[in-house]
Amino acid sequence: MNTVTPIRDEAPAMFSVEAEQMILGELLMNADRAGLVDRMGGADLFFDPVHADIFSAILEKHRAGLLADPVTVALEMADHPGLSELGGGRYLVRIASASPGPAAVKGYAESLAELARKRQIQAAISEATASLARGDIKAADVAARLETSMMAMSQIGDTDGPVSMLRAMTGAIEQAMTAYRGDHQLSIRSGISTLDSIIPGFFPGELTILGGRPGSGKSAVALSIALHAARAGHAVAIASLEMTPEAMAMRAASEATANAGRAVPYIQMRSGAMTEDECRMFIEQANAAAQLPITFLSSRFSDAGAMISAVRQIARATDLKLLIVDYAQLMTAPGKNRYEQITAISLALKKMAVTLKIPVIALSQLSRQIESRDDKRPVMSDLRESGQLEQDADNILFCYREEYYLLQGRPAITDPVDAQVEWQSKMDRAKGRMEIIVNKQRMGETGTARCRCAMATNSVWGDDYP
Repeated sequence: MNTVTPIRDEAPAMFSVEAEQMILGELLMNADRAGLVDRMGGADLFFDPVHADIFSAILEKHRAGLLADPVTVALEMADHPGLSELGGGRYLVRIASASPGPAAVKGYAESLAELARKRQIQAAISEATASLARGDIKAADVAARLETSMMAMSQIGDTDGPVSMLRAMTGAIEQAMTAYRGDHQLSIRSGISTLDSIIPGFFPGELTILGGRPGSGKSAVALSIALHAARAGHAVAIASLEMTPEAMAMRAASEATANAGRAVPYIQMRSGAMTEDECRMFIEQANAAAQLPITFLSSRFSDAGAMISAVRQIARATDLKLLIVDYAQLMTAPGKNRYEQITAISLALKKMAVTLKIPVIALSQLSRQIESRDDKRPVMSDLRESGQLEQDADNILFCYREEYYLLQGRPAITDPVDAQVEWQSKMDRAKGRMEIIVNKQRMGETGTARCRCAMATNSVWGDDYP
């Protein structure tokens, strides 16, 4: 009787030489991401021992502030037999020439971390099986060793676990030296010069609350920051819970026309009241803005859990650098009352910042009590239902436009001439001006950034004025 031996699929490889080459190739072109790879597992990510040594050489040079490129690393490893066998400096030049770009490093590192975990699991199980077969170790001891191996395995690729002082200080030095060199890749700058002089960027893991009353310009500021980041090549996600993605895109196009020197207000775009030249300008700038790395989440992602899941998917697909939520009070979360819900929302926002290692900017409405005060500049107590937001936030910013309030109190034509003259004088001083009040900065000082703005085109830029 003939028997048929079942054909077993070959076990999937637990390493990827190609992914290792991609990471090393990019680091040889730009070593700024060496610290990220080190925090995700470092040399342990690499299956090929030569690749592990190449990474260690790159990391050592980067930490010392030295150039790490194919030439300098080849000189450093001139006596390395493994690298010589691969071709020495020519091998380094070859993999560097195929570098995938800095945005791909994190994704490749995550893939290598997953493969490294699989290798550790396989090795731990094999060792445990061999120990049980020999019978020289008690089952309880084998289980304990296996558990220890599993705990060590779980730390590969995880930068949120326990961190030694050495690793923390290494990260601190990396951040400080990057800033010292004038390279702000670790943070997202607002692009508003007067604000950037107070806050040196929005950093990974930080939650920033941007508050303001309706009409204060907080959405304009948030979109301006997003567009500046995207134009710098950073992937941005915007959870637009108040406006449709199309409305946000129209504002972005309007801002682009203003930057190009031919401002077309978005209200004209929406109504179609454009001249032929304005329409041509709109189409031209809209096509350019369409290429920006911005992803919108609509109001159907208002649930905190759904938003976290969606943002994680975006982060896996792109090298996400910034999340903006417009606005926090429109999010939903479990809770017996509004206080518990806002607490859950605040924790969800902070969790996204920390776990995804990105800055999160969440817009927030402010209490109507502002309207009853003579000085309508916001203060901390104006944050609505927001004790937890205030506590979790690393930065709290408020937008204030005196022009908005002056327009609300415009004197009637029948009012005394003196009142009209006084109002017009105040209006002339306030027109097109905004204050961004930095009320809290966990790692810095507070202050007020004076800005110019054009609400009709969603434009905000830094400009000190008397």
